[in-house]
Amino acid sequence: MTPLDALPPLPLTAAQYERLPPIPGLRLELWEGNLDVAAAAQMAWHTVVGRIIERVLLHGGQETLREIGVVLGPRTVREPDVTRFRPGVVPALRLSQFPAADVDLVVEIVSPESDRRDREVKPDEYAGAGIPEYWIVGQHPDDEADAMINMYRLTPAGRYGLARTVSLSELRDSTGD
Repeated sequence: MTPLDALPPLPLTAAQYERLPPIPGLRLELWEGNLDVAAAAQMAWHTVVGRIIERVLLHGGQETLREIGVVLGPRTVREPDVTRFRPGVVPALRLSQFPAADVDLVVEIVSPESDRRDREVKPDEYAGAGIPEYWIVGQHPDDEADAMINMYRLTPAGRYGLARTVSLSELRDSTGD
């Protein structure tokens, strides 16, 4: 019997999803009540980039967590690579997911298997939930140790507009980290 065999029948609610046990080697998200299953990030680059971005954001003084659930709707919970909470929000340590209203930035680090989802599907979901900023991080074309970050801000029309693009090394250097 595998951990997937013990799952309750689909579709799930966000509350049912929160009670699921972690499944080693898999990254689960809830999308419209169904499980969106992907392999856990395997490239060291992905892990290192996430850690650097988290450190840069923590430098700004707000609470930040990696790979934690963000509830976008009653049957949709995404797990961004990095999540920054609104000023004054202190995430409860015993929770595995938080309402989108508590979040002011989500960061997705693009992997080959997540490219379309991170660039086309998730921006609409995050914007629909009212999250003010969305960063999409991809590999730097000239430096395999660096990354390029497209920083989007929510517009009055309820969609993301590109605010700026910066390399990870520039972002890191701007904090003196």
